[in-house]
Amino acid sequence: MIKAYARLYTRFKIAYNNRMIFRAALPSDIRAIMDIEAASFDAATRESEEIFLSRIEICKNCFIVFEDAPSHTICGYFSAEKWEHIPDGDKAFSLEHDPSFSHRPTGSVLYLSSFAILPSYRSKGIGKKLFAQSVDRFSSQNPEVKSALLLVNEAWRGALHIYKKNGFSEFRRIENFFTEDGVKTAGIVMTKAL
Repeated sequence: MIKAYARLYTRFKIAYNNRMIFRAALPSDIRAIMDIEAASFDAATRESEEIFLSRIEICKNCFIVFEDAPSHTICGYFSAEKWEHIPDGDKAFSLEHDPSFSHRPTGSVLYLSSFAILPSYRSKGIGKKLFAQSVDRFSSQNPEVKSALLLVNEAWRGALHIYKKNGFSEFRRIENFFTEDGVKTAGIVMTKAL
């Protein structure tokens, strides 16, 4: 099992401004991933360790971590799944959904299930660049993927800005999907042709 992940590490290792390394997430990265999750999302929005481990296992080439090269600190992650199509209903977008039911290795839609970076790396343009490079890398390595899809809380202005700057546009809304600081907010489903 470790050999398969090591092979993915080499395949995904790229430099970013001589500071960041993109690599496949490993099960041993789970503590750092969960720390990033806790620092990035309200308790009602956080997903479980079990779901993240399932994503790492089910779609090995769709879950990457960003490692600060000088310190070897995992400072962010990007997880995705391939879906057959953009779902008509809202149920597919539920938090804690099991990727074993939704991921299709030959799917034509890249569902970006989660993206986060540590607070100390935010507001420097790093998130925007990491997100753009991640989407570009996945689309270039998966020619069968024709579109990307994501769900974002309407209250997350920084994330919305990054997604819009990367060519995503609103597809539909799911009212009262998220709870942000005790307040119900809409989820915005966004798409982009690749």
